[in-house]
Amino acid sequence: MTKAKKSKKVLLIVILSIIGALLAFLIVCGVILYGRIATMTSASKAGDGLYKVDYRQNYDLDKVLSAEINSTDKLLSFISDEFYFGFDFSGNKSEYSCSAFLTKTPDGKYAVGRNFDHKQTDALVVHTAPEIGYESMATVALDMLGAGSTNSTDPLSLGGRLSMLASPYICVDGVNEKGLSVSILNLKKQELHQDSGKPDIIITAAVRLLLDRAENVDKAVELLGKYDMQMLEKTTQHLFIADKSGKAVVVEWTDDKMEVIESNICTNFELAPANGSYKGLCDRFDTITDRLAEHPENTTDEAMEILESVSMTADSYGGTITQWSCVADLEEFSVKYVAGSYYDDIQEIRPDDFR
Repeated sequence: MTKAKKSKKVLLIVILSIIGALLAFLIVCGVILYGRIATMTSASKAGDGLYKVDYRQNYDLDKVLSAEINSTDKLLSFISDEFYFGFDFSGNKSEYSCSAFLTKTPDGKYAVGRNFDHKQTDALVVHTAPEIGYESMATVALDMLGAGSTNSTDPLSLGGRLSMLASPYICVDGVNEKGLSVSILNLKKQELHQDSGKPDIIITAAVRLLLDRAENVDKAVELLGKYDMQMLEKTTQHLFIADKSGKAVVVEWTDDKMEVIESNICTNFELAPANGSYKGLCDRFDTITDRLAEHPENTTDEAMEILESVSMTADSYGGTITQWSCVADLEEFSVKYVAGSYYDDIQEIRPDDFR
C-alpha cells in the first residue's frame, strides 16, 4: 500500500470516527431532550386564560421525595437542576385564597368544586401519566411559572413552553384516575416548617405525591403522615382531599403534629381548633354550607353555580380575585373549567384531550 493510500485510509477512519461520535452524541441528546421537547410541543390553548400541556418528561418523583426540600428556594433550586440543566428558574412566589367543597351528584356519585383566588394569572392544566403511578390532571397558576397574561412571556412562546417543564411540582389542585381530588388552600398564618425527624416534603410536592400514589383519602393521609410538612414562602397552607366514595377531609399541620378533620367544605381558616363550629368564620364557607344544606345533590353545572356564588370579583383582598373555577367529576375523571369569572364559558377537559 502506497503512502498516499495509507493517508487516505487514516483520514477515512478519522472521518468515520468523528461521524460515529457525532451520531452517538446526537442520540444521547435526543434521549435526554425528547421528553422535554415532546412536552413543550404539546402545549396548547384550551380557552381564554386557560392552557393545557401533556407532560411527557420523567419528573422523577422519588428523587424529589428524597431531596429533603424544606423551603420554596430549595424547591426552585431542585427544579433548576433537574429540568433546566442548572440554569436559574425563579418562578413567582405568591399568596392566594380559595374555596373547595365535595358534593353528591343526582346519580349517586361525587364531584369536587374549587375556586382559585389569586392575583391576575392564567391557568395551565397539566396532564401526567407516570410509568409508576396514577394518571392525573392538575392545575398550575402560570404566574407562578413566570408566564401568562401578567408577565411578558406568552405561554405558547418558547419561553412560556420552557416554563411548563417545572409544572408537575407547582400544581395547586388536581384529580387522578382513581377519583382522588387534592387542593391547596392558604391560611393567614406564618409559614410552617415541621422538624420531627421525618423526611421533609414541601406542600406542592405533596400534591404530586398524592395524585401519583394515593387511590383514596385513607391512603393520602397515610402517605402524608410519613413526612414533615414544609410550607411555601411567607404563609401556611392546608389540604382539602376528597375521593369518589364521598369521603372528604381537611389536613392541617402544627409544629409537632398533623390534624385530619372530616369536612366536605374548606376555605381559608383553620378547622382543627374550631371543633366543628365554623359559623361566622368565613362568608364563603357559610355560603357553601347553606347552599349544600338547601340542595345536597348537585350536577357538575350546579356545583359550578355554587362556585360562582362565592367567587371573588372585586379587588377587595389586595388584588385577589377568582382566577379559575373547576369542578372535577370524580367518577368520570373529567374537569370543567371556568377561567376568570366567565361562567358562561365552561371548558370540559378529559384525559383523551391530551392523547
